[in-house]
Amino acid sequence: MNQTLHSNTEQINDYLDLLNYAKQIGDTSWQAEIVATLSKLNTPKTFQETSDANELLWRRFDQINTSLVELFNSIRETQDNVYKQQLVEQMWGLKLERISISRQIKSDYFQTEDLWFEE
Repeated sequence: MNQTLHSNTEQINDYLDLLNYAKQIGDTSWQAEIVATLSKLNTPKTFQETSDANELLWRRFDQINTSLVELFNSIRETQDNVYKQQLVEQMWGLKLERISISRQIKSDYFQTEDLWFEE
């Protein structure tokens, strides 16, 4: 799942670079093609795809929370300051990932809401 999101992001970035180049050289028909492609890449194809992606994000979010609790308990139990520092660094990495996932969930929620109201 994370690989798919990363791949999609890279693809969008590549098309945005192409769009900038098309604007620089003044090729309006190419610009229109790129914009059409971008709109397809940026929009979920179906409600089910969005729901499936959202479910995977929630699962990862829950896994991170479980890992954070385990790390917190390990930090409380250990007396080794070097090991404790490593655990704290792991916690921060997980917290940052959790923030990123929260943003994706929020973004997917609003995209799904748009799908509900499309006619």
